[in-house]
Amino acid sequence: MKKKLFSVLSLALALVLPSCLEYETEVTLNKDGSGTITEEMVMGAQMIGMMEMAAAQGGEQKNPLAEMKDEAKLKEKAKEYGEGVTFTKVEEIKNKAGGKGVRVTYSFTDINKVTISPGGGMDQLGDLQPGAEVEKAADEARASFKYLDGELTITLPQPEGEEGSSDAEESEADSGEADPQMAMMAEMMKGMKMGAKVTVAPGIAKTNATHHEGNTITLFELNFDEVMKNPGGLNALNGMDKKNPGEALKKIKGAKAETQGKVTATVK
Repeated sequence: MKKKLFSVLSLALALVLPSCLEYETEVTLNKDGSGTITEEMVMGAQMIGMMEMAAAQGGEQKNPLAEMKDEAKLKEKAKEYGEGVTFTKVEEIKNKAGGKGVRVTYSFTDINKVTISPGGGMDQLGDLQPGAEVEKAADEARASFKYLDGELTITLPQPEGEEGSSDAEESEADSGEADPQMAMMAEMMKGMKMGAKVTVAPGIAKTNATHHEGNTITLFELNFDEVMKNPGGLNALNGMDKKNPGEALKKIKGAKAETQGKVTATVK
């Protein structure tokens, strides 16, 4: 019934975290082609408290922060980003709403060997739930980088297979009618934010990126609280053309996605 949700939305739903979840990946490029990858993962205060309590009682539940800070797992995860990527550090962070999480920093020597997935790392959060099985982000299509003579090119995975929504689905998406399944999803994803961006440390002289501010290019961004302010809310996402999500998301407040298959940026 709901087969056309954006891929990162589907991954988030698979986690079934009934609380605020924030996840962002940022790639920072230096002039010489080296740089860092930073992941920030924050879980809501209520969910953290429940999971910590369950872990303290000796059940199957794992301590969420301890798991997110497991350096052995993070060193292994660095390999998913590509050859020469190494784990640097992990820090505990909090947000204004009382949520807790981690900021993980990886380093690379050559961005040409780096790939990223917008949903990457979220499988780690899914592993915190007893019995949870989440498809690894490594199986998702990944974005790759080419950097030569001061020119950065980001090649983004292109959606395949499904056409845009059928007339019936479009009618449902545009109608704004209450849908119990969508209402449940909306409540579950309240406060959820996700994003992926690339920052060019020396600065950007010019770029064809759809979403560009200062030295930063936003590859995708979803703020579900803002999305729900749109007529139809999640139905607007569900009814969009999967073959060209970037163009479709232009019409949805709180959602962004790059519309170019290849993004170029000239480094200052």
